[in-house]
Amino acid sequence: MTLITRRAFAVASMALGILQTGNLARASEAINALKVMTEDYPPFNYSEDGELRGLSVDIMVELLKRAGTTHVRTDIELLPWARGYNLTLDRPGHALFSTTRTEDRENLFKWVGPFVPTVVGLTARKDRKLSIASPKDFETIRIGVVKDDVGHLLLRAAGVSDDQLDIVLYNDQNYKKLAAGRIDAMAYETSVTKWGLMSIGQSIGDYEVVHELKRADLYLALHRETSDNIVETLQSSFDSMIADGTHEQIVSNYLI
Repeated sequence: MTLITRRAFAVASMALGILQTGNLARASEAINALKVMTEDYPPFNYSEDGELRGLSVDIMVELLKRAGTTHVRTDIELLPWARGYNLTLDRPGHALFSTTRTEDRENLFKWVGPFVPTVVGLTARKDRKLSIASPKDFETIRIGVVKDDVGHLLLRAAGVSDDQLDIVLYNDQNYKKLAAGRIDAMAYETSVTKWGLMSIGQSIGDYEVVHELKRADLYLALHRETSDNIVETLQSSFDSMIADGTHEQIVSNYLI
């Protein structure tokens, strides 16, 4: 390599570095303007003593830090699922976690992750002795769902009408209805369901998952018009957490 060539290479490398730094700065500035939202979905995201906690919250906070933003834990807003979902669907500049990435949702949002695996299923009391062999059996039972949650959408896709469902905005209602026998089963993420039942004093040994609706992964969902630069910056930050073991450490903290 000649001296001129070496100098040209050095100048080009410096210019590329400046460009990349500038792109990161612009992406970080744009991410600062994002409205980042979550729902009450323990152990992934929840409020305790006025502070947002949970596996996905810890991942999100670290992700935002690595992306060079000024966002901190207190900048994340806790909302009912349906409101956060519809805001992210309809309004640019909004993002929501933990969102199950499904085929039906694939083109509705842009995605960063995956944060963690998830199982959505029907949980019922063991003493009900429910047997679900096929979606046809859904018609014989009353199922509790959270409005527009993935469990609600999966049942709807399976042909279950809203008239057959007990639809609520907050899942605390379904835990109590299930324990009292007012619904036969509830369709929700199975780890979250166990956490919720234990939180109201139920013995988890009295319950069982009678049918799996979906195995997937939880992601950060962003409005579909979010710039690719923002998505790539966030994804790169998340990937660095995987590479250096930070993600694995956060997951291990929650024994999931």
